[in-house]
Amino acid sequence: MAQLVYREVYSRAPTPFLLMTPEFEIIDANDAYLAATMRQRDSLAGRDMFQAFPDNPAVPGADGVANLKQSLTTARASASRQVMKVQRYDVIDPEGQWKKRYWRPVNWPVLDKAGTVLALVHHVMDVTSEALVRERVEWTDILFRRADAACEQSRLLREETRQRLERLRRRPYTS
Repeated sequence: MAQLVYREVYSRAPTPFLLMTPEFEIIDANDAYLAATMRQRDSLAGRDMFQAFPDNPAVPGADGVANLKQSLTTARASASRQVMKVQRYDVIDPEGQWKKRYWRPVNWPVLDKAGTVLALVHHVMDVTSEALVRERVEWTDILFRRADAACEQSRLLREETRQRLERLRRRPYTS
């Protein structure tokens, strides 16, 4: 009975969790994780985490795999929880198209009584909406700074032109 309850709590938890072996082989993912990543349970179980969730090849410098692998390796080696900064880690939708996603990941080991790592838990919160708003605000700020600089440049050119015209007006006319 207790195992059934634990299984149901895990499966139906509203927060996304993925379980993997210490070697990064996916054991299972709960319903929230599957929904967040647009995946099916049977397409993940038994697969290497980084083959199941590779970096988007269309994004130069994509570092989601490297950052996640480092965090999981540290969690496993230190037997401690690792809170990662917000990561861009795109996912593939059911039609095979890459979708831009930002996540706030937390990784931790599951230990036995002797302290041996039995599994790793990968928990993510999808913060894409907030990250995209932040990106838009940053771009808007950049555009305003560029517009301010262009206005200042225009003002300086206008003043320089005014001064030249003033000097020309003061010159005596000679034919």
